[in-house]
Amino acid sequence: MAHVYHWGDVHLENLGPGRAEAISPAGSAAEQGIPFTFHQDAPVIRPDMLETVWCAVNRVTRQGRVLGREERVDVRTALEAVTVHAAYQYFEETDKGTLAPGKQADLVILDRDPLAVPQEELRDIRVLETWKDGVPIFCREA
Repeated sequence: MAHVYHWGDVHLENLGPGRAEAISPAGSAAEQGIPFTFHQDAPVIRPDMLETVWCAVNRVTRQGRVLGREERVDVRTALEAVTVHAAYQYFEETDKGTLAPGKQADLVILDRDPLAVPQEELRDIRVLETWKDGVPIFCREA
């Protein structure tokens, strides 16, 4: 999904608008009820899933062009792609993907609610803490 932002302008030039706008068709998958996930191309780009969520919701290139407007998804759907659907893709949905009794407590604490901020600000949200198996493994210093 980050291809849209990082290389979308190049894709437009090389592939033309029709093909470039169809890259990472998350909106079409969501509309058809197909579970999908997002990935990172680290170390090509930094591993930042909130940026990827921002890319899926906004589909804006570096030059500010919207690439594949109909393939955008809402924030909740993008978050599900990196949580619930990711666990499903790895056959780990009984242990991961949501917070529920009996599941591993893998989570992040964010400085803002991604469902409440303007969608343009999603990539500016900071991770304050990361928990793995119910244990804090990262705490941002104040």
